[in-house]
Amino acid sequence: MLKNVRVFYKKKSQLKFVSHLDMNRFMTRTIRRTNIPVWYTEGFNCHAYITFALPLSLGFESDYEIMDFKVTDDNYSLENIKSELIRVMPEFIEIIDVSEPVLKTGKIAYAEFSIAFEEFSDDIKKDINAFFSKENIVCIKKNKKGVDKTVDLKPKIKNYIIDDDKIILTLNAGNDNLNPTLLLSAFEDEFYALPFCAITRTKIFDEQLNLFK
Repeated sequence: MLKNVRVFYKKKSQLKFVSHLDMNRFMTRTIRRTNIPVWYTEGFNCHAYITFALPLSLGFESDYEIMDFKVTDDNYSLENIKSELIRVMPEFIEIIDVSEPVLKTGKIAYAEFSIAFEEFSDDIKKDINAFFSKENIVCIKKNKKGVDKTVDLKPKIKNYIIDDDKIILTLNAGNDNLNPTLLLSAFEDEFYALPFCAITRTKIFDEQLNLFK
């Protein structure tokens, strides 16, 4: 009997430059090196059926990535799956946990990001706080047809915290996804260019802001 498996892992360092499509191919090849009885699709071009929740933008690191697949032996333990994955993964992927899925990926509602700046002066913090405190944060965004569209980003911001050297943002994710780079661009359009920053997706939440499992 088939069993659904959900893998939680970190994607760090140089791997932030690997695209989602290449990451998909990499994971497929890597899992083939394990002894995990992964379920393969049927037909002429059979392949391991692997899906990813909320694909990560190029250039982002992540502390909370989610990958789903199925195994053909429901007696094959989650502990064995975890140990097999740890055995074959490169140094910049850390397997956090392996479990059976609790929620469908369509239930993802929010994602938390850490935006760490090389320089983060009090003046920059003051301006960023003023920016996020605005009633509306309007930007121009191209739709799928390439037509410019005016969008208010403020309703997509669930929460923000300005810390010592970074901003912690909780933003809409899933069907109403907001990329944090769009917010940074909107700030720079209105104020000035920000110092270099590193963006890490730290958590994924459901509608109740519980950690997505």
